[in-house]
Amino acid sequence: MRPKTGQNVLDYEILEEQAATIGRLSRELRAALDALAAFDEREATADRRDPRRMRLVDDAAYALWHFVVHRECSGLRGTEHVLKGYGVPAEVRARMGVPRRR
Repeated sequence: MRPKTGQNVLDYEILEEQAATIGRLSRELRAALDALAAFDEREATADRRDPRRMRLVDDAAYALWHFVVHRECSGLRGTEHVLKGYGVPAEVRARMGVPRRR
């Protein structure tokens, strides 16, 4: 067991904040993906270029970008298996990091 130092306490607090942020971003990503899936289910015949759907894709891509960047900055690698687990559609991945449409 290491003695408690100011640096150890600070390191622990930083890790706590990183974990809390990844958790929050994970929930935001899940909500954005669920909203897109719900729209697709509800509006099965809608054009994929429907502005409402495009906004949901952009929202999901924005949430994905934040989630992936924060994971990478926190030292967590291997994002591909996480994206498969979330079932992130290819069109959302393709828009990750792209500025939102207005």
